[in-house]
Amino acid sequence: MAIGRSKLFRIFLGISIFCISCAVIAVAMGITLKAKSSSTTKDVTYGNTTVTISETTSSTTVPKAITNDTMMTTSSQPITVITTTTATTTLTFTMMTTSSQPITITTTMTTTVTLPWNKITRAGDTIVGIYSTLAGGSIGGSDGVFSNSQEYPSMAIDGSTTTKYLNFGTLSNPGINTGFYVIPKISNASIACSILFATANDFPQRDPITVTLEGSNTTSTNALMSGSSWTLIYNGSTGISALVDPGRNTYVAPQNFSNAKVYAAYRLLITSKRSSEYSVQYSEAQIWGYI
Repeated sequence: MAIGRSKLFRIFLGISIFCISCAVIAVAMGITLKAKSSSTTKDVTYGNTTVTISETTSSTTVPKAITNDTMMTTSSQPITVITTTTATTTLTFTMMTTSSQPITITTTMTTTVTLPWNKITRAGDTIVGIYSTLAGGSIGGSDGVFSNSQEYPSMAIDGSTTTKYLNFGTLSNPGINTGFYVIPKISNASIACSILFATANDFPQRDPITVTLEGSNTTSTNALMSGSSWTLIYNGSTGISALVDPGRNTYVAPQNFSNAKVYAAYRLLITSKRSSEYSVQYSEAQIWGYI
């Protein structure tokens, strides 16, 4: 006796709902789907009739999207920026009865996952001041003499515009090719996609104008001193205008960039300043992205 159309439809519908539910759970458990494909075939007996069901499930890896959203309000307070990642899963069912031709039905499901931006660098992270260093090169010098306890490298990521980080660099090129490397405690696998600077309390001439940001997947002090450990992520503006003083103790516009690589440590270097001065200074140089 053959299966009635309504009963056959109910069997297919039940299997479809189960498979789609499994796909939804898989997407919810991770930010991205790993690319894979699998096929299974099984027989389902109903009365005197056997239905052969062949199921193929495939999923596509979706990179973490990076968008140019603003992370500051008009009152210069950080806010959370939301981005989305979309994943698509396609399920194909082939149903065979003993009295009919194969019937193939394909169902496609699209799921959107919401991802928040976060501040990667924070107060308490391991941070080392450096100088005489170029992007891609080894560190020429680290942790020199700081004139004031309120001007240490750690002040660049403490979240306060009332403190600042000042670096003299060398006499021949004061303040240039200085900066820091930092090992964020919040995650050893973050994706940097923005930098956020704030000016210091005085001397606009010392404002950093351009900067490089590099990433590394080692946290060994000796390895971080080597240029071969670093990969360039960003080379461009700090967001501070070279022509107009944005004001003192002031956050400027975040500089967003495309990056999908995970890193455990970051190196930030100042490549130019506003005008002739014997040092470079800034109150904040935060790194933002996915954690």
